[in-house]
Amino acid sequence: MKFEDHFNDLDRLLLAKSTDYEKMRAILQEIRRSHEFVRMMEPAQDRLYASIARGHRKVLVHLEAGDSNAAMREAAKAVAWFFVRFQGDQPTSIPQFPHIEGELRAVRELAGRNEILREAVRNTKGHEIHDP
Repeated sequence: MKFEDHFNDLDRLLLAKSTDYEKMRAILQEIRRSHEFVRMMEPAQDRLYASIARGHRKVLVHLEAGDSNAAMREAAKAVAWFFVRFQGDQPTSIPQFPHIEGELRAVRELAGRNEILREAVRNTKGHEIHDP
């Protein structure tokens, strides 16, 4: 169930002037769990967004210096990280995320013809997209 569904369920119960307090408490408990998960993810999101920006910045610096090969290798790191992170054991195991699933297909196609990307996929390890 989505986070906002819990709020909608609670809102419906309140609008109906329900006295099903057990159900309301259960919904509030789910909201608390969801909130705790989001709170725990904040540092990870901070690192992820900074890493994405770092990668784009590195690509731009390489392009500014006229080094398109280094820029391509840096860009391939980000694409490889995405591919390895979301590929999993079954490429179609994430149908609830159609944009990610579509991008995975496109990356597989590109990796089929791009050696720099294939190498980046082979060398991807850890959770960071780009080293600081």
